Amino acid sequence: MKKYTFALAALLACLSSCSESFLDREPSYALTPSTFWKTENDAKIALVGCYRQLYSPYRPEEMWFWETTSDNAFCYHRNKDYRAIGDGSMAPSGVSVHNYFTYQDLRTLNEYLEKEKTIDFEKESTRNQYRAEVRLIRAMLLAFKVHCYGDFPFSETVFETVEESKIARTPKAELLSFIEKEVTDIVNSNALPETSEVGRINKYAAEAFLVRFYMGTGNFDQAIAHAKVIMDSGKYFMPQLTYEQSFLVANQHNSEVILSFEHNKAGDFGMWVAEFFPNQLYGGWSSIVPTQDLLESYETINGLTINEDPTYNKTNPFVNRDPRLRATILYPGQVWDKYTKEYGGYRSIEKGSGDYWSDADNATHTGMNFKKFYSDPSELGDIWSCERNFPIFRYAEVLLSYAEAKMEKNEIDNSVYDAIDQIRVRAGMPKVDRAKYNTQAKLRELIRRERRVEFAYEGIRRFDIIRWGIIGDVMGGQKIYHMNGTIGMFNPATGDFDVHLKDYRDPTYTDIEETRQFTKGKNELLPVPQTERDLNDKLSQNPGY
Repeated sequence: MKKYTFALAALLACLSSCSESFLDREPSYALTPSTFWKTENDAKIALVGCYRQLYSPYRPEEMWFWETTSDNAFCYHRNKDYRAIGDGSMAPSGVSVHNYFTYQDLRTLNEYLEKEKTIDFEKESTRNQYRAEVRLIRAMLLAFKVHCYGDFPFSETVFETVEESKIARTPKAELLSFIEKEVTDIVNSNALPETSEVGRINKYAAEAFLVRFYMGTGNFDQAIAHAKVIMDSGKYFMPQLTYEQSFLVANQHNSEVILSFEHNKAGDFGMWVAEFFPNQLYGGWSSIVPTQDLLESYETINGLTINEDPTYNKTNPFVNRDPRLRATILYPGQVWDKYTKEYGGYRSIEKGSGDYWSDADNATHTGMNFKKFYSDPSELGDIWSCERNFPIFRYAEVLLSYAEAKMEKNEIDNSVYDAIDQIRVRAGMPKVDRAKYNTQAKLRELIRRERRVEFAYEGIRRFDIIRWGIIGDVMGGQKIYHMNGTIGMFNPATGDFDVHLKDYRDPTYTDIEETRQFTKGKNELLPVPQTERDLNDKLSQNPGY
């Protein structure tokens, strides 16, 4: 797929707007419905355009920002409407509403499925494969819109006029039923190959989608069944890499990646990551930063929670922790890239360092930054335009979903522990203590914690806390703290500088950036943008807005 420049991805959007031609003329240099949709190669080019529709929400920047709508991360900048989602202040108009309420992406996919019928393919199997890919993309987009809004206006029809397109919102239950039937049909048709080019949908991507879908609907039997298809295939496995190494650009197509969103500089579709870097030495904006709650969710290296391990030091909480913490988070005192030993490490808790929260708007406001996906900036080249891809489905999610579904059915057997152990061993953590985690309640606690730290900064935390029914509990009243303390001496044993943090639990600690609010029965969903309702009077609003 990469050899087709992503500039072609705008093609379908252009064609979709050509139903009323300007002065009924078709310039010889333009692609129009009457000059396109003629050959199999046209369909292949259009297929690339369909993949482009995954740009929102499945590109890295979107998923990273989506993390700030959960208790894992914080976005300081008010011009980013994700902050309003995170603090519960979203409204139908203004900066405080994020607009996934778009029809164009679905219309583009509908148009492909309608127009390609006029094309003669050399092999019907190729036609069927293309159609299956487009249908799965459509199901993925529709599922995300349901997650955001609940009811959503949907039709498989390619409307020719604006008036025709003004339809009411389809009930969530109907949309979920459509998605389930559609993807089940795709899987059962065997139209998708077992292996494919990187970034392109294959059979197991469809299976992985169904695993996530059924976890969301609470159909654990089906989640287990589809997870087993992937697990038993032997196609995917935890790579012989550390957790940090598995997210390097050099390894971004490793053996656990089932489907990824691809960036291609050659196609003028590079990704810029500079916005997420720290301020002082990179000029980054620190747009997405970890919370204290996420930091504390990581176990110690002994496999204990911080409340269980007597060796845990709350004033220097970065020592002897789950290796995924250091791989994911840039924390005070850490030696990383430009923040060398000679520089003194990352000094975000020192006022005047340029990375202290009050030094600049672009400094981190929690004392930490994320670094997962770009832990080795040198391999990115230009951090304003690089080929940093994003894993939409990883095998680790399949394993943890399998374990969770079995646990929720109270079918706790060796396969459950084995699935979790594969992930923990790769991370450098001890295997599950089976004597300790031998009940459904205790295992639920472990699996939920494991999902949180394994997928931190991958954008699925909000999905999880909603389906678990705990989003109001973890978001309502969550405090976003500024870290304060001092940087000590360099510690050869850790490779970082020791720190001494002030205890934010102290009643006298008042250095708080924000206290989040959450209204149950309202903030689980985004508001329907008022701009959309102004254009379509058939659209209803979500409760509470």
